[in-house]
Amino acid sequence: MTIILFKLIDNDCHFNTALSRNQEYFEYKTNLILVIKVKGDRMKSGVITLSLIALTAVGFGETIELDTTANLRIGAIQIEDDVGKKSTTYALGGSVGVETKPIQGFSIGATFYTTNALFGKDDEGMFLGSNNNSYSIVGEAFIKAQLGKTTIKAGRQTIDTPYADSDDIGMVPDRFEGYSLVSKDIESTTIVLAWLDKWAGVDSEQPEKFREMQSSGDAVLTGGVIYKGVENTTLQAWQYKLENRNLTYLEAGYETEQFNLASQYSDQDNSNSIFGVSAGVNIGDLALSTAYNKVDGEVINGFGGGPFFTSAEDHTVAEVTDQEAWLLGAEYSYGEFTGGVTHVNFDKGENETDYILSYAMNDNFGVDVIYSDMYNDGKMTRVFANYNF
Repeated sequence: MTIILFKLIDNDCHFNTALSRNQEYFEYKTNLILVIKVKGDRMKSGVITLSLIALTAVGFGETIELDTTANLRIGAIQIEDDVGKKSTTYALGGSVGVETKPIQGFSIGATFYTTNALFGKDDEGMFLGSNNNSYSIVGEAFIKAQLGKTTIKAGRQTIDTPYADSDDIGMVPDRFEGYSLVSKDIESTTIVLAWLDKWAGVDSEQPEKFREMQSSGDAVLTGGVIYKGVENTTLQAWQYKLENRNLTYLEAGYETEQFNLASQYSDQDNSNSIFGVSAGVNIGDLALSTAYNKVDGEVINGFGGGPFFTSAEDHTVAEVTDQEAWLLGAEYSYGEFTGGVTHVNFDKGENETDYILSYAMNDNFGVDVIYSDMYNDGKMTRVFANYNF
């Protein structure tokens, strides 16, 4: 008889297994035993205990199978401020993840993320923690249930929606804690519901620690519908309930191999809203794009990089009253290399021009160089080398 045990612990989240004669359990027809426990009041204590006990099926020698992922990331960032002072950080990091194959539709998973300063320390938070220190977190630790074409997750997880997203622009992406449901049971339609109360990663105030998303401690409630029932067309509508406002987001897009068109509108309550349009054309290996955003009042990016069409690598239209922006971009691919330039003209504040060069040796290894000229706001250069195992 084979017993599989896992143990992964950080100061906030405990992900472990144990075998005890007095534990309650359910025995399935396959002779696999699954024990799942969640501790804490609606996960507000930040302590989640997930227990998995797997025994081989009698006479068949079958054990639980695991899907594993791993990423090794080397990063460098240099920031030059508006008076020419430079700061540079080199970091080594990455992630290791594991998820069980489903047992009667249930599985569990966890992913560990780390970033470690090799030389220098920047003050942007893209690479290091709130005190400019190296840090490691268990960014994912979840129970997942697959019911037909509906997936339900509880725990720490990856979320990608307009106003809550991964925004992988540094060493550790944004990750969220809560509950989510993604259903594709209706043809050509995806329904997303989420209850999220904590987050950590590159855009949070303390990237190294899961903290409340709102000062009140209340969860962010999210619901969205994505419809692709019309050829080449994607329609989506989202609603977010925050402690001091509601966010509504609408987007319509049409895309073929030759060109794409899209429009967006978001109402953020209290007379704050944004409208945007974008267009692009593909000519062989050359892609040209343009976009426009107009803000009435003042808008926020939400919890991540924000969904706005004219967002540059650093600057966006958020948090500036009655902002307006135009984007022009070009991207060319040649073999394993892709180069691009994007310029965003902001009506208020400094413009930004981004130059990006990417090299993809294969599906596992790639290098990205991003240079951002923010004019009187300074300059920023980032280099990433990623190897996926």
